[in-house]
Order: sequence, then C-alpha cells, then structure tokens
Amino acid sequence: MSVRPSPAGPDPEELARSGLRPVVPAEVGLPPCYGATDLYACDAPRSSVIEVARTLAELERRWGTRPTTVFTDITDRPGSRVLGHPYPRAVLLAALGADEGGHLTELASRLSGPPHRVTVDPGGDTTRRELDGFDDLPVLHHRPGDGGRYVTAGIGVTTRPDGSAVNLGFYCVQVVSAHRARIFLDRRTDAHRNLDAWEATGRPMPISVFLGADPLYAVVAATRLPATGDDYQIASRLLRADVRVGGSPPVPVEATHVITGLVHHRVEPEGPFGEFKGYYVEERRGNVLEVTGVTARPGAPFPSIVAGAESGLTLMGFQNEYLMYAHLRARGLPVTDVRYSLAARGEFLALIESEHPGLELVREAMRFDVRAKLVVCGPALHDVGQALATHGFVTHREPYYRKGRVEGERVGLALVIPPTGRPVEY
Repeated sequence: MSVRPSPAGPDPEELARSGLRPVVPAEVGLPPCYGATDLYACDAPRSSVIEVARTLAELERRWGTRPTTVFTDITDRPGSRVLGHPYPRAVLLAALGADEGGHLTELASRLSGPPHRVTVDPGGDTTRRELDGFDDLPVLHHRPGDGGRYVTAGIGVTTRPDGSAVNLGFYCVQVVSAHRARIFLDRRTDAHRNLDAWEATGRPMPISVFLGADPLYAVVAATRLPATGDDYQIASRLLRADVRVGGSPPVPVEATHVITGLVHHRVEPEGPFGEFKGYYVEERRGNVLEVTGVTARPGAPFPSIVAGAESGLTLMGFQNEYLMYAHLRARGLPVTDVRYSLAARGEFLALIESEHPGLELVREAMRFDVRAKLVVCGPALHDVGQALATHGFVTHREPYYRKGRVEGERVGLALVIPPTGRPVEY
C-alpha cells in the first residue's frame, strides 16, 4: 500500500491567481523537514478573523489538497505570521526520516528501543521574547460559527503535583482576553487525571502550551503511543536523540511559541467549535485558564490546525494507522500496512493490507478500533476501488454504537478470493 497518489500541484497560472508564491523553509523560518512538501507564502493582507482559514479552505477545494502556507501579512496582528496546515503527511515522514510504506515499521522499531536522555536546560531558549498575552499572538478565529479565537496546534504539557506523569496532548484553548482563556480537558485524558491530582491539593494545575517544535512532538501529543515512560521519553525514541527541555511545566527548548498558565478547577461555557468530523461541537464547559506568560521567537510563524479538513485530519489518520498496526502485529497477525482514509475523517474507514487476509484479522481490527465503521482487509489496497472490483470477499458485521446508542451497523470485509484472469499491462 506504499503508493498513495496525491493531487497534482497547481500550474503557474493558478498559483498566480491564488496569490501564493513558492518558498523554501529557511525563508519563512521553518526547519528543513518542510522541504518535503510544497511550501508557499501568502503576502496578501488577511485578517486572523475568518479570512486566513477561509483562504486555506478555498484553496483545498480548488486544488484537492490543503497547501502548507505561511501568511505573512496578518492585518490585525502586524508583524506576525501564521503557518496553515503545519503537519502535512510528507513533513511528518521527513521528520521521522522514513519513506511512505516503511514508516510503520520504523515507528515500531524506535518505540521498542530504550529512551534517550531528557535533560533540563535552566536557561531555556533565550531567542523567545515576552509578549502581552494573547493580544500579541495571531490566534485564528477559524469558522463563522466558532465561539471565538482558538489555539488549535498548541501542545499542552501537564504533570502531577510531584512533577511526574509528564503528558503531552492537544487541547482546545478558547481565547477570552489577553490573559484569560478556557481549555477543554476531556475526562478520559491524562491531562484531566493530572488535573484531578492537583485538585486534591487545593491548587490550580500549571500548564505550558508550546508550538513550533519538531513535528514528531505532535505525533506523541496526538495519542497515547504503546511505549513505556513519560511522553518526553517516548518523544526521545522517535527523535533518536536527547530531548532538552526548560521551564515549568517543561517545554522543548526549540519551541517557537510558549504559553504558560494555571488551569483552575472552576468551569465556564466554551464553544461552539468546528470539530474534525465536519460538525460543530456545541457549547460545553471548559476549565478557566489564567495565562501567566506568553513568549515567541520574533518572525517565527504561529502554527494553526483547522479541524475538519486535511489540516486537522492528517495527524488523526497518522496516529490511528500506527496504533492499529502495532496492535495487530502484537497479536501475531500478518499485517504489512494500515491506512485510514482522510476522506472518511481519518477515523471511520480503515484499510489493512495483508498477504493473508481473513475474518480473524478483521474481527480483531474491529475489536480494537470501535469507531471504524468500515474495515477492509486485503493483499493489495493501493487502489481500493480496483481491489473491491476484482476480489471476492467475506464479511463480518456488528452494531455500530454512537454515544451509547445503536446507530446502524459496522462492516468488515476480508478480500479472500483473488481475481482470476490475466491483468492488463497499463
């Protein structure tokens, strides 16, 4: 399944009409791994309220893919830059140093090894400068129906009161004012468990939110990877290097933007917010976040993920692929590749490649991922339509539950009957 066709890039005339120009990573303050994707700058004036996100959405509709773009003229935040679609698949693979088709094996190999050192640098990054809270950050208001500006690509760092259980995670932060926000910590997350530990002490929970570090931190933050140690030890395995952190809670010293604060136990209304499934999460209760500091490296682009589009789904699919691959391999099942379709929101259609497909593999995959509505297992799935057209298959069906209620069925297909006849050459 290593062949994954992507839409062709724009022709020069279309690029000119779009107001984008190709750039190299160093030109816009990004690390070399961004050289693995087509990278653009938009120098036309755009407001951080709706206009940046809408521009990216319109480009995605026209091009068939969302371009990784640095917006250099944010009209309501002069002097700042915004990085749209910060984690395309090609950049994640380049950061990992792996090719498509071999990355799952590479991830498994690294995560099974010993961690590197996590060292504390008391000085931290001296290139970041103090800002006046959120007022100096180009935090986007993404969609008209959103409840306000949201930090979407920030990686939250929390610990227990004794400094243990370091957790990295993506948590929605809704900006209220320069030094106040609301953060949603799902009760099922490690961050919420850390919050419970702080509540037992009667004190608010310190939190750091960082952006602009190595993209592999985003892979760790997107899910609980099957490896031992805290999240920085897991990150060190993926990076194959020592991790240097500073601050409290600690953040990677290379982070370009850092927000620190205190998560209080009282809650306030948060939302609505356009989520990854393409629908709004309506107003809910989020914890009050008191912001104690904001720092940024001058000129560094501020990353932003738009949920419900390729920008917000790439990490979802990437982490789901590895979790499924690792689970099935741990069960001794013969799987060579896993792909989650972005068209199905990176979650609901799982494609599992195996030279020995069967219902046992399908059932185990569906048992592991109860969110997937359709699981397809076969020997050659780089062209799913062709595989379904030429193979015979057997099926496994079971109820599909959504929010505790049965909502139809979920289906697994094992392509166990190979095609007959002689295929054409081209």
